[in-house]
Amino acid sequence: MKNCLSVIGRILLGSATLMLAALAVLVLIGLWERHAQEATALGFSGIYERYLAFQAGFPNDPTAYREAAETAPMPQAGTTAEAAAEE
Repeated sequence: MKNCLSVIGRILLGSATLMLAALAVLVLIGLWERHAQEATALGFSGIYERYLAFQAGFPNDPTAYREAAETAPMPQAGTTAEAAAEE
């Protein structure tokens, strides 16, 4: 009888653990979908672009971020070495 209760307890514990894991996955999927919808609604083409816009100070304005990113000069390879050689 005691052995039977132990097995039932293990089954219930395993079921509860599995249900909690499934619930956590469903919550994460819901949060991810919500984040993706917000990013699309704001006009960002991807999550990385939204992250870069936030870092640049344009968290909710993709147009201003793109204009700033297009006008910013791109660093040239070898520019630092050439400047050091000239000095």
